[in-house]
Amino acid sequence: MSVPPGTPDDHLAPGSTFDRWSPFPGQVLGSLTLIVGPLAWTSGLFLQWLARQSAALTPTELDALDADAFAAPMLIVVHERAPGLSTAGWTLQLIGALVLIPAMIALAHISARRAPLIPALGACLMTFGLSARIFYLGVDATAFNLVERLGSDSASSLFLDGYGELAYAFWRVPVVISVGTILGSVLIAVAAYRSRTFGLVRSLLILPAGWLGMGILKEHEPGVGGLCLALALVPCGLTLLRNRAPRSRVLFDESSRVPRPVRDLISW
Repeated sequence: MSVPPGTPDDHLAPGSTFDRWSPFPGQVLGSLTLIVGPLAWTSGLFLQWLARQSAALTPTELDALDADAFAAPMLIVVHERAPGLSTAGWTLQLIGALVLIPAMIALAHISARRAPLIPALGACLMTFGLSARIFYLGVDATAFNLVERLGSDSASSLFLDGYGELAYAFWRVPVVISVGTILGSVLIAVAAYRSRTFGLVRSLLILPAGWLGMGILKEHEPGVGGLCLALALVPCGLTLLRNRAPRSRVLFDESSRVPRPVRDLISW
């Protein structure tokens, strides 16, 4: 849908692609989810990493746990030794996953100016993938409850024996749809770039988050992927709150010596 005549190009208006009267999630809720979702996700990743640093694992323990093919034994021990930080991290990651669903729908609305099918499909796949992550977080919560009741050794033995069955439960539906975040993040990035909502740099920042948290008890980096997503989405949410339409920005002005094709490509 086009902006009515006389409306400045960077302002939203009734009848535009995304305004306060748009379908779910709407301007205000969409803006807030674009801000809160990536920040909660990133904070959760950082707290999980901080819990591992606070677990005071000895070099021998680290070598033994790192030698395991799965991160689950490490995360179980970390939760036993730093339950507060561990629980806070996983809780914030859950909040982030929940809030990112309407955030991706909001971004799809904004990016639908040129090719509505691509962002719609991207948002759909992201919703499937984030729903799978929420399912896996529920399984993680079960594992941590076993740790608190039985201790890390007994919980590891009991939980890891059925790890495969849990990971591929329900006819493998969760593991299949979890791939949606990878494909969905690519489609959302392409749509944001084609619609000039984001420049190339900010569009690429969406991609790392598509690979995070795919499975049961997966170890995460300190939050780099989440931080990339926050750098892409938070400014977009703040712009929407100011009743302006997000637009890409070139990083070099016309007075620079950078060739125009390159200048147009290197954009924020």
